[in-house]
Amino acid sequence: MVNNIDYSELTARVNSVLEVKRKIVGVKFIYNENEFDKAAATHSKKKMSYCRMVKEASNGKDIKSNFDNFGCFAGARALGIVDIDEGYKSGAYYDGCGLYQDLATAKEATDKITICNHSVYGVQVKPLEAFSLKPEIVIIITNPFNAMRLVQGYTYNCGPYSAFKMMGNQAICSECTAYPYETDNISFSLLCAGARKSGFDQNEVGIGITLNIFRQMVAGLCSTVTPVENNQNKKLIEKKLKTNKITDVGVTYNNNYGDKLRRYDLDLFLK
Repeated sequence: MVNNIDYSELTARVNSVLEVKRKIVGVKFIYNENEFDKAAATHSKKKMSYCRMVKEASNGKDIKSNFDNFGCFAGARALGIVDIDEGYKSGAYYDGCGLYQDLATAKEATDKITICNHSVYGVQVKPLEAFSLKPEIVIIITNPFNAMRLVQGYTYNCGPYSAFKMMGNQAICSECTAYPYETDNISFSLLCAGARKSGFDQNEVGIGITLNIFRQMVAGLCSTVTPVENNQNKKLIEKKLKTNKITDVGVTYNNNYGDKLRRYDLDLFLK
C-alpha cells in the first residue's frame, strides 16, 4: 500500500461485485532511463504494440517498454514517447489508411485524437493489484454489462459525464490512456481494429480512468449493488464479499430502483 491506497483491495471490490474476466490494468509513465531500470516489471525484449501490452497485463503479466520496444508508432506518439511530426499534424498520416474520405477529414480526426502533453521515456503496464507506486491510469477491458455498472458507479459519486469521445481508432493508447490522463477523468471506448487484432474479443469494450476517480467509481459501484442488482446476483455478490473479507458493502434483497420507480408511478396514477 502506498499513499493510503490498497490496490489489491480496490480490485477485490470490483471482482466481488462484478464477474470480471480480465485483470484490471494499471499504467504508469516513466520519465527517464534510471527510473525505467528500477521499475518493477519485465522489460519487453521484442517490439510490441501498446494494445498488446495492455492485453498481456489484463492476463496477469507485467511489462515495461520504451521506444525501442514499441511496435506501434501511433501508440508511442499518443503516450508522449515520440514527438508529433509535421506529416502527422497535416493529416497525411491517416489520409491513406482508408478510415477517412479525404485529407480534410483525416486532418479533422487527427486534430481530435488526444495526445499526452508530455515527454516520457517509457511506460510500465501491469495488473493494478501488482502496483506499489501510484499508477496514472487504470484500464478496464470488459463486457457491456460490467461497463454499464462501472459507469453507474462513477455517476453515483461524480454525476453524469457528458464529454465521452469515441472514434473507433487508437482506442487503448488515446481513448483509454491519453484522454483520461489529459482530462483527469473517465473515458469510454468501443476499442478499435488494432485492439481487436491484439486479442480483445468482439464483445469487449474499454474504460480508461485516472486512479483517484477510479476509487470514487469503485465506491459508487459498491453503493449501487442494492438498487441495481437482482436477488440472484446479490446472492453471488454477498458470497464473494465474504470470501474477500469485505464487510462494509451492504446488500438488501427484494429492493431495487426498478421496483421503487414502479411503486412511485403507481402512487401517482392512483392519486
